[in-house]
Amino acid sequence: MSSPFPYETFASDDTFYGRIKEIHKILNFAEQSNNLVIYSKRRLGKSSLIKETFRDKKEYLFIYCDIFDIASKEDFARKLINSLPKAFTYDVKKVFSQLNKLFKRINLSYTADPISGKISLKPELTALGYDDMIEEFFTAIFELAKKQKIVLAIDEFQEISQIKDTKIDARLREYIQIKNNISYIFLGSKRHMLNSLFEYKAPLFEQATPLLLEPLDIEDIYKFTSKHLNISKELVEYIFDLCAGETKLMQHIYHILYQNYKRKEISQELVHLSLKEIINAKSSAYKIIYDTFSLNQKKAFKILSKYKKNIYTKELLYEYNISKDSMQSSLKALYKREIIDKEDDIWFIPDRAFEIWGERF
Repeated sequence: MSSPFPYETFASDDTFYGRIKEIHKILNFAEQSNNLVIYSKRRLGKSSLIKETFRDKKEYLFIYCDIFDIASKEDFARKLINSLPKAFTYDVKKVFSQLNKLFKRINLSYTADPISGKISLKPELTALGYDDMIEEFFTAIFELAKKQKIVLAIDEFQEISQIKDTKIDARLREYIQIKNNISYIFLGSKRHMLNSLFEYKAPLFEQATPLLLEPLDIEDIYKFTSKHLNISKELVEYIFDLCAGETKLMQHIYHILYQNYKRKEISQELVHLSLKEIINAKSSAYKIIYDTFSLNQKKAFKILSKYKKNIYTKELLYEYNISKDSMQSSLKALYKREIIDKEDDIWFIPDRAFEIWGERF
């Protein structure tokens, strides 16, 4: 049996657990064609949550678009259009026929996955600019929305704020304000960037309701993990605290425990062996990143990873031979590189495994 604890892929129907309240709330918004902004720290399972919410919900056409790696407005538009054929679950020939009628300036071609052999559709977009692609996409989904409720989920939505040559949010507002059976769900992990898109006087101000995604409930974690591992609730709580509630790292630990020790009673020692295996596997990659830091940035990273709070005390700065000004400028530089993050004026390292590596390095 494969591991019931995926940590690098989206959870399947069999491996997803918890989040009942969140799923119910999201469905309530979708039913009314209202909009949501779902935000949280990274690695808490936002993407798996939104996919699970609309899994097998045939009353919705669920369009999922991940824009994590966009570098231009054209990238954004291409991502939207490419996400549309993937939203359909029925015969590819029927999808081809339906979309061909909707698209006016986009041609579709069949493509086959070289490994699985699965046939899918590929929109031909080389001749179209940003404005044309955006218009084609929204014209198509507005037409589809006449017959079926639509949910458009845009993951890592904060990335549009990096695009400076056009106001993507202002363009989206034009379409969002047309109420037509569509629910827009924006997901993001960089709270400060995401907030800037929905703050007062921003184009998307009051266009969506915020929903903060908290860490998984410990009771839900225990209920699921105890089906597959001989583990106590106290140890589940210990792992939760060790991982600072980060879903991905917890899942990775449970995956290793399942692979190596599923017939044993799980102990703290086995948890730490599993965590050590994870940190060792990531160490080379973390070292490469760390070596790109300046000397003061290395000191700032070590202080933040080890102490978390009260990082400007005279004793601590003296111990690491760094001034408060240098500490502050180094943190800002690491923030700009997205190594660290800030929430409510508190700096933190969003990758818990990297933080643990920093504590031990």
